Amino acid sequence: MPAAALRRLAAIAVGLALALASVIVPVSTAVAGTPTSRPAPDARAASAAEPTPADSAALKTWWHDNYEFNTTSPVANDKVRRSSFYDVKVATAAAPTTKYDSFAYMSIPRSGKGKIGYTKEDGAEFSSSANLTMSWSSFQYTADVWVDVSLRTGQTISSADQVKIKPSSLNFAKELVDSKTVRVKVPYDAKGYRFSVEFDPQLYTAYNDMSGPATDAGKLTTQGGGGNRAIHTEPRNSMMIFAEPSPAGAEKDRLVPTAASGSIHYPQQGKVTDLNTVSEEIVYFRPGTYYMTSKYHALLPKQVKWVYLAPGAYVKGAIRFPDDTQGLYKVTGQGVLSGEQYVYEADTNNNYDHLSGASNCHTSCVKMLQFQSAQGRQQHLDLQGVTINEPPYHSFVVYGDEQTFSMRVNNYKQVGSWYWQTDGIELYRGSTMKNTFFNANDDVLKMYHSDVDIDNTVIWKNENGPVIQWGWTPRNIDNVRVSNTHVIHNRMYWKDIKYNTCILNSSSHWEAPGSTSKADPSTTVKNMTFENITVEGMTNCAIRVFALSNTENIHVKNLKIGAWNQLDSASQVSLLKRHSNGAGQKVSLGNETRDSRGLKLENYTVGGTVIQKSATNWGADKLGRLGFDAENWDNWNAWGAGGSNPDPVTSGTIVNGGSSKCVHRAGDGTANGTAVQQWTCADDPSMTWTLDGQRLKSGGKCLDLEYAGTANGTRAHLWECGDWDSQKWSFTSAGTLKHITSGRCLDVEEKRTSDGARLHLWDCGTWASQKWALTS
Repeated sequence: MPAAALRRLAAIAVGLALALASVIVPVSTAVAGTPTSRPAPDARAASAAEPTPADSAALKTWWHDNYEFNTTSPVANDKVRRSSFYDVKVATAAAPTTKYDSFAYMSIPRSGKGKIGYTKEDGAEFSSSANLTMSWSSFQYTADVWVDVSLRTGQTISSADQVKIKPSSLNFAKELVDSKTVRVKVPYDAKGYRFSVEFDPQLYTAYNDMSGPATDAGKLTTQGGGGNRAIHTEPRNSMMIFAEPSPAGAEKDRLVPTAASGSIHYPQQGKVTDLNTVSEEIVYFRPGTYYMTSKYHALLPKQVKWVYLAPGAYVKGAIRFPDDTQGLYKVTGQGVLSGEQYVYEADTNNNYDHLSGASNCHTSCVKMLQFQSAQGRQQHLDLQGVTINEPPYHSFVVYGDEQTFSMRVNNYKQVGSWYWQTDGIELYRGSTMKNTFFNANDDVLKMYHSDVDIDNTVIWKNENGPVIQWGWTPRNIDNVRVSNTHVIHNRMYWKDIKYNTCILNSSSHWEAPGSTSKADPSTTVKNMTFENITVEGMTNCAIRVFALSNTENIHVKNLKIGAWNQLDSASQVSLLKRHSNGAGQKVSLGNETRDSRGLKLENYTVGGTVIQKSATNWGADKLGRLGFDAENWDNWNAWGAGGSNPDPVTSGTIVNGGSSKCVHRAGDGTANGTAVQQWTCADDPSMTWTLDGQRLKSGGKCLDLEYAGTANGTRAHLWECGDWDSQKWSFTSAGTLKHITSGRCLDVEEKRTSDGARLHLWDCGTWASQKWALTS
């Protein structure tokens, strides 16, 4: 009898035995805020039916007969951890009743190893204590499909509405199959889809326990009440679906190696510790299970240019290209590269044990994919389709000349990122990335280089680091675009003011985060666009910029925050700060008021409400949570959808909407105390005003308020210009001229329309006498 058939018979026998053994296993029901103990490995009986994967032009799924149900400890070297919580089947829309099995993988914190060789925090404390897991299933398709996802927990649902698909914008059709199964319609798209299937019974809420003084972060807990503050709600046991387009034609030739591509080495399944000495150009992992052990990772010889992980290949290990000889590197395929066997910060200088004798892990610790770039010679990388699981440190890095190493990344996935420093991908100059998923516990999208374009990213954010980062050190960056970012979950929880957090972040210097004197005014960050960022559920903060370089023309368009978490507004504040160099010279920010070269927040919304600078909802303690430094007032603006950024500048007459008369310096005066009134408009210097930031200037003086008053009826007059609150004004989208400090509007006394009527402050309303237009 063939070996495969013997394996299947053995699996059936084991499945029947486990099924009998589990008849009296109690059902466990997850309750929000209450940790649910993981099921014992033998409490999830394998199906007695032989799995049937699909293998057609329309649909391809895969399976591992050597699976292990295990939620508490490492699986055997030659085993693959199967989800204890979910089953997945896929059918084409053309034949919806013919369902094929799709293997559901699973990751658990630290792969169940615990802390080996260290006691310090590693970032997995909360996920481990809360019994979090992450499952996923991948398949290739060329036509519409139905995906059935079933709970294995004994929990039940009574409606398809009790299952959410995220990103929510996908709006996939759903059907209830039975009390444990939902069916999701996934249309074919050449970009593929990466989405979460979330059953209501699996949801829990993470809280900050508010421990310690205000300068402490607090700690995450699953317990509500007692002063604990809600941070975010998410599934305790997550389930991701990766619907991947099947490559065809020229795309297949580019992504799947053949004999025409070069000489090929096919590792044998099982232990693989000889890749350092292969003589071929391509390493091809066929479907099956491979492991490199916890004391080895592949340092490929210089002739190796391509690593391919076929659909159904599961490789426990990490890969390094230590030589810089190739012009084009490739890492492709729908297989999995898993770092589950390595300890956190596995140090190659310490026999792959935990980092020892160094302050950080950047140089010597295992990275899942590592490359070397030649100085001054352009090199490229195709990174397509691969799933990275449980990185023990950074998942990806390039050493050498970062300016000459460009990447094309597509359909890349990263799961099981439990540890600190499990970043997303740093994209180098001239790189593109699209259609990806990242579960990360540090900076996700790292914008450190010029001419980078990212599109269509789904992110499940753990607690550490921001979503988008371009700081840490002074840089020269130009021409960056990030589009269509979907943050489906975000567990950032800090109650103190962190430097490296929020959705958008340019962090202070990594050497001394608390220092304000590590900037470099000879460097410039400019022309960065972040468009269509959707953050579902609660989050901690929107944007913090600690500028270490001159910064100009940063455009944030359609940033949609679902809601703030339940921390105080002081913990959620957005910041815009300029740092200086050692000599005290501050970096500059582009002037938005005058030149439209500053920070633009276009259609920034919180809970569906547009945040506008011209309104009263942008402040640090208001809905917008924008606590930008006062000295940077002219360097930012916020306005709504469909509108336009008010034209920079601005010199001309200020015309009243009720009288059609102009703001005038009485008697053409320029002395301090000169009355400001309305008069029939004329081409006269006494009616010419220039908007300079928040000040309105005429005749070398500024529009001011008598005795710096803020009450109704306080008259306007002329006074020498200074940095006084009484001279700060803003033209609003409602057409008023608002005094910023008092919140009142410039009005005509008694709403008169005659020449000589004085101007004063009054509560803002809809009166025509409060409408003003600066016209050139």
